[in-house]
Amino acid sequence: MTRKEQKEASKMKIIQAALDLFVERGYYGTKTSQISRRAGISEGLLFHYFPTKEILLEELVNIGLEGMRMPMLVKAENGLDFFDQFTKMLFREVRKNPFIAKMFVFMAHVIQAEDIPEKLRKLANSIDTIVLCQNWIEAGQKDGSIRKGNVMSLSNLYWCAIHGIMEQYAFRPEMPLPEPKWIIDMIRNDKEQFLEDGYD
Repeated sequence: MTRKEQKEASKMKIIQAALDLFVERGYYGTKTSQISRRAGISEGLLFHYFPTKEILLEELVNIGLEGMRMPMLVKAENGLDFFDQFTKMLFREVRKNPFIAKMFVFMAHVIQAEDIPEKLRKLANSIDTIVLCQNWIEAGQKDGSIRKGNVMSLSNLYWCAIHGIMEQYAFRPEMPLPEPKWIIDMIRNDKEQFLEDGYD
């Protein structure tokens, strides 16, 4: 392993340890000494990479925001296909890396918790996936793939299901993830479901 790779590995150990502890204890409930101990490094080395706990928190928020941009990478054929592709991609990645599920829990905490510095709460709030996906709901309603109904409510329905599943998986990774189809069926147009089940 090169020196650069060693540095990256140490940095990732710190980030993973901080994420675990912030999820378990909250931001103010976590001490830098606990993070360094969990990461298996000295506190001095922790401060070399992240001079303050707030800088470490900001790094995690930026990682979370990168993840929240994931839906923008989906190239979909229609409204429902967007949600189908994204759900499959998310579940596939979470199985490989449970860090992603913990990021859902962490970002929800950052957005709402009073112990988070205001500027970082605003930063975490800069991307709203419910609003971001409204266009896909509207597109699906126009092409007939997504059920009729309030666009914001349908987007909220989808994301509440995703967040709940991610939270369960973060704390109970032995719990099997549901089939992506089960999530998609909540927003699927009834006619689409009817045809998929083999009726015409």
